[in-house]
Amino acid sequence: MTDRFSHPFCGSWTRKIPDGLRQLKHKKVLVAGIGNRLFGDDGFGPAVVGLLEGRTLPHHVEARDFGSATVTVASELSGYDAAIFIDAVKKGCKVGTLYITEITGIKSLTAEDVNNLARLSLHEVGLEELLAFAKAIGSLPSKVFIIGCEPEKVEPRPELTDKVRKAAEKTADLILRIFAND
Repeated sequence: MTDRFSHPFCGSWTRKIPDGLRQLKHKKVLVAGIGNRLFGDDGFGPAVVGLLEGRTLPHHVEARDFGSATVTVASELSGYDAAIFIDAVKKGCKVGTLYITEITGIKSLTAEDVNNLARLSLHEVGLEELLAFAKAIGSLPSKVFIIGCEPEKVEPRPELTDKVRKAAEKTADLILRIFAND
């Protein structure tokens, strides 16, 4: 897999929608929040999905909280043209930094890899493994993006830190703008 988070968009990045995301208008899209709400900033993805609840998204866009995703959700990616994963991403940058990129070059798994993955604990599988498994079973959407946020505190606590909460609000606004007038 290529470096998924090589392009940080800081400051006023939400003023311009990245080209790849702009191309999702009128496509069947899943916005998937990934993370554990009980571990502070790890709950960034579910927090964004929570902010989108009750907001008007077009009928072809679905926002779902996948929590601590497992390979079992791989089959739920089937039928979408694109997926946008929202997740906390530790890259060592300034807290609240947002990273947006299209994920390409997802590795192919052998039959043995799939069997080994299925034998592992089905809890807390990484996003890379989830995507590779979805590709192996034929449920991976043709376009996959991630919007990641640099966390401050990933520890047992039920709320986001202030900077990550603000980043979650910016991310929810971005998602709404991508699909405005759709």
